[in-house]
Amino acid sequence: MTKKYDEKTLKKIAEIDLLQFIKYYKINNEQNNLIEFKNHLFLYDIFNDWSPNQVFLKAAQLGMSTLMILKTLWAAKNKNIEIIYTLPTHTDAADFSSSKVNRIINANPILKDWASSRDTIFQKQIGGNIIYYRGTFVEKAAVMITADLLVVDELDRSDQSTVETYESRLQHSQYKWKWYLSNPSFTGTGISKMFENSNQNHWMIKCNKCNKEDFLSYPESIEESSTGNVFICKLCKQVMTDENRRIGRWVSKYPDRNISGYWMNLMIAPWISADEIVKAKKEKSEQFFLNFVMGQPFTGADATVAPDIIYKNCNTNLTNNFSKVVIGVDVGKTCHYVVGNSQGVFLYGKTEDPEHDLSALLNRFHGSIMVIDRGPDIFLPQKLKEVYKGRVFLCSFNRDKQSQNIFHWKKGDDYGSVSADRNRAIQLLIDELTDSRIILQGRWQDYQDFYSHFKSMYRTSENDAYGNPQIVWQHSGPDHWCLALCYWRIGMDKYGNSGEAQVFTSTPNFYTYSTSADAPIIETMRRLKRGTLTNADWRNF
Repeated sequence: MTKKYDEKTLKKIAEIDLLQFIKYYKINNEQNNLIEFKNHLFLYDIFNDWSPNQVFLKAAQLGMSTLMILKTLWAAKNKNIEIIYTLPTHTDAADFSSSKVNRIINANPILKDWASSRDTIFQKQIGGNIIYYRGTFVEKAAVMITADLLVVDELDRSDQSTVETYESRLQHSQYKWKWYLSNPSFTGTGISKMFENSNQNHWMIKCNKCNKEDFLSYPESIEESSTGNVFICKLCKQVMTDENRRIGRWVSKYPDRNISGYWMNLMIAPWISADEIVKAKKEKSEQFFLNFVMGQPFTGADATVAPDIIYKNCNTNLTNNFSKVVIGVDVGKTCHYVVGNSQGVFLYGKTEDPEHDLSALLNRFHGSIMVIDRGPDIFLPQKLKEVYKGRVFLCSFNRDKQSQNIFHWKKGDDYGSVSADRNRAIQLLIDELTDSRIILQGRWQDYQDFYSHFKSMYRTSENDAYGNPQIVWQHSGPDHWCLALCYWRIGMDKYGNSGEAQVFTSTPNFYTYSTSADAPIIETMRRLKRGTLTNADWRNF
């Protein structure tokens, strides 16, 4: 017999139970339709999952955005927590807030009561707490706020380094909750990599005939025929009805793991037919089908950077005249650099004392030029540019729609700056490495750390504002030496083979270094590659 509660008790339960809250207040979605679980039973347990660490490897259009909006609004009010909710870009965050969050709030009187009248598109005050909606391609926005819960929506389309910065904003919270959801992109990256480390919940369907449970997958779970396609049991081939798919349950593959992960493909949605799955398979690209229909990562031979692409460029001949040297620098908390000339890259490294060590490089290699990331710290690049006039060039990534040129060197008053089309520049770099046109001086073992910043890179395609497909290079981990090599390649475009940097004044020597002969450089290279070079050695080589 079901126990009946009075209104006061039900209202109290709604403050501690989200599912009861949805039922008691008859919560609507952004289309003003009642939230229901008859066809969304796979969302029921997820609404009730308050694990600190959650990962959702998902297909498109399964209701997860609506779920996350309601969970975060309810948690801000009833769990008394501050929340950062990120989407890939600033525009994405604005559209999400205005077209989904605001509409859900306006469709439910209780949520309107919670929300402050002074809210903006990018933040909502719910009770005494705030939900911040932010993009990931502006790192400055990440360092300004703190929170208890970070929700990263569309992780694989987000800027990974900024996501890491947002993660650091949880350090002083007693909760430190992190929830990630995304359509996947490539195997071993982003949400796919996170899901591999989770408990890997699968939506298990029970067959009426053999009484066994299994999850749905393509093509094993579909029987195709000219008269119609049907879902079947993978074990006994019995036809699976929409009701079978509707009343499944989540089962963990690794129940002892503390990350709560869910794999959600469109086959678990009872409103999606087998015909629609087969049609998508036939009409869409393989990557689209896997990422957005099956919620699975794509493995493409040309979409990632294989180890051989880097290692086959290694050459153990260390002969180098060290003339017309170009230095590429990626700026961050730790600066990463690449040093080389037309004879090849002969040095790479990193420093946490960039003003000192980058000056050392410029002093050691007379007449060298440096192409350095303009941001996120503009102070260091600008200072080096002023001190080493005509030798340091600040690089910014942007796409020049009016030009087919990948690089654009500024002139006149803007001399000392260069812009580049990021994705085309990286593609050029990968193409030249693939064709063995960039020599890496040393053994392949010497470049294992270097390659670790390439293996996180993966290529995808997105449509521009006019619907034209564009190559986009993204990363799921550190990419600093990849970008440093890209800046080096930009410098080589202008100064690597002919011409010299335009030095306006003599270069001041901030520090004293031994520059008597090239032999110490060769030994430095060898010691660097053997791992026996210390900071003291490097700063006085």
